[in-house]
Amino acid sequence: MKNNDLIQVVFTEEELTETNTHLDALLTWANKNAPELSLEDRTSLGSINEANKLLVGKARSYMHQNPDLVPRFVEMAEFERDYKTRNEIEEIIQKLELIQRRLSDTKILLDNDNYHDTMAFYRAVRYLAGEQEQGAIPIYEELKQFFPHGRKKKEEEKKEAETSK
Repeated sequence: MKNNDLIQVVFTEEELTETNTHLDALLTWANKNAPELSLEDRTSLGSINEANKLLVGKARSYMHQNPDLVPRFVEMAEFERDYKTRNEIEEIIQKLELIQRRLSDTKILLDNDNYHDTMAFYRAVRYLAGEQEQGAIPIYEELKQFFPHGRKKKEEEKKEAETSK
């Protein structure tokens, strides 16, 4: 018998509780410290690309080397706080993206396992319904609606061919 299980993962109640507690704490922290922008604000403000990150870093270096050239309205203490916090947030985002990717990959594997097992069940029920197994017939009738391109399509094509004659 072929084993279609690509992954076997089981979370304990304690793990789920602990994970959700940590996620809730992160959400509380983000709600307190990270404002939510409107779609218009996100579009108009955007974020800087890699080239502009290099520009900011280079300008920062020059600002430190040449403080007399920094305009008076640019508060270097605030600039440094923003620069430091932005880098800290980038590190957090990278960790969150890694977690999201790993969880997404795990979900893909679990989805694949579920789908293949479901298809094996469906094929077995279809066979048993064809053999007039009473318990299988209503299950097959309900599940076959998820495959509209099967018999219905063939029947529709047959009816179209008959009416076009």
